[in-house]
This record gives sequence, C-alpha cells and structure tokens, in this order.
Amino acid sequence: MNLQQLRYLTEIVEQDLNLTKAAQSLHTSQPGVSRQIRLLEEELGVDLLVRQGNRIAALTEPGRSALEIARRVLRDIDNLRSVGADAANETQGNLVIATTHAHARYLLIPVVRRFQLKYPEVRLSLRQGNPDQIVQWVSAGEADMGVCTAPTIATPELARLPWYQISRCVLVPERHPLLQKKRISLKDLSHYPMINLDKSFAGGVAVMSAFDAQKIQPNVVLSATDADVIKAFVASGMGIATLPEIAFDAKRDTGLQSIQARHLFSPSASYVWLHRQQHLRGFTSEFIRMLCADWTRPKIDLALRTPDSSSTP
Repeated sequence: MNLQQLRYLTEIVEQDLNLTKAAQSLHTSQPGVSRQIRLLEEELGVDLLVRQGNRIAALTEPGRSALEIARRVLRDIDNLRSVGADAANETQGNLVIATTHAHARYLLIPVVRRFQLKYPEVRLSLRQGNPDQIVQWVSAGEADMGVCTAPTIATPELARLPWYQISRCVLVPERHPLLQKKRISLKDLSHYPMINLDKSFAGGVAVMSAFDAQKIQPNVVLSATDADVIKAFVASGMGIATLPEIAFDAKRDTGLQSIQARHLFSPSASYVWLHRQQHLRGFTSEFIRMLCADWTRPKIDLALRTPDSSSTP
C-alpha cells in the first residue's frame, strides 16, 4: 500500500467515478490507475469499487470506509507539509477559498485586497460553486476554507464560523407598480413574474419558504445561480427578483430600483467553513480575522475542537 494508491482512489471519486477523467487529472494512464486500485484491493482483501464492464458504478461499503481513511491520511500528509512550510516561511504559500458568486463579487473584494497587500507572496485562488459544492470541496481537501451560507447536506467534519447576516431586498425595473406601495407584501409579489436564486442557495430556499409559510404561490418564471444574471433579466423587464441587499448598487445598477423587504424574508447567515482536521496556516487564520476581527487564532482553534462551533466568537 502506498500514498499513490490512496490518491488514485480519492481522485476517482472526485471525478464522479470516471476513470478517464481521473487519469487525466493525475497525469497518468487509465490502465495505470486501474492497476494500482486492483493492487490496493488485493492487499486489503476486499473490492473497493462496484464495476459494470469497463465502467465504475459505485463504491462498495468497504470502499466508502477506505475513502474516508484515505482522505484523512492524505490530509494529515498535507498538514505535515503545512507545518514545515509555516516554519520555513510564514508568508509564502497557496490559499484556496471556495465561495459563491455573490460572496466573491460583493463581499470578498476589499478583504482580498487587504490580504494581498499584507501577503504578496501568497497565491490566492477563488473557486466558485453553490454551498453544497463548497463544503464538499472543503471536506475533500480541495479548498482550504469555504465562505458561504449553510448547505443542504450535513458536514460534521467541518467547523462553521459565523460571519455575516445577509438581508434581502426586491429588485424591480424603473417605474414598476410595486414602487408605488409604501410596504409590499408577499401577495403583492405573487402578482408578478419572479426570477429567483436557485434552491441550492440559502437565498432561494428562504424566499420560497416565506411564500410556503403563508400558502401563497409565487409566479416563478426563472431561477439562476448568479445574482448579476438575475439582475440583467430584471432590467430587461422579464420579472422581479429577491436578492441580497449587498447585490444592489444604485450607481452601477442603472435601470433597477430596490424595495426594502426585511419584513418579508428572514436573513441568511453566512459562515466560514473549515475542516476540523486541517492544519491552519498563519496566513489562513489572518484572512479569517480580516473577514471578522472577532475571530482571533485562539477562538478559531477552539471552534475547530468544539463539536458545534456555530456560536458567535
């Protein structure tokens, strides 16, 4: 058994059980990947993969257990490297942040600017996805941290550090009839075509939950994962939208008007997500502190050791 075999197993899973893609990602041949997995199975005495001809259909039960252990071993190896890297140079390295489009576009820019000024030799990478994808990337070690609202899947291996409360507004084209109302209601909104955030985002869930609670059926004509795309459709006259207040800029978003809607929709909490088993490099904890000054390194370390770290620092 060797680390290469463990990497091959985890990469097969990361590539949705596609051997060809796994081999391409690993810069090796498909037969070579297959052979190493066979050798690992022979040594363990169990099948790790369910095979259907030349295709991998699923992981076996032992395969799922082996995957968890393999990820843990590879993470520990990365942690050892991080310890050495911190000791050798605390201001150089890579930081991969998984986040949503809205967070990257509307919240992270000033923080990234400050971070780059302080750590010019740290290579910063942003990986965009929905909350479920983000926490999966952090869980698999493909990202050092996640910044997003709560996912729909359970992630006990991750600690969540509360960061930001996202309130919502309703965006409408200029001269829209809703602008004449002093206080809008969900019933008012249901009279117009709506363009919503996808349900894989907390914002999309919160909006639909509010309508469901009052047994009102909204006229949703389109859903999307990108706030800027939604705003473009609203500006074109295709409908109205409920988006985070941070997504609207009166100077930039010409042709749109914002209507306050905090009384209609509960805010969504945004978190920093960290794997409990990862070694946190100094510049990673500093990025978190730049996001929220209350999250000092001792408090972050405590959160990583605490089963439920969703309380405020």
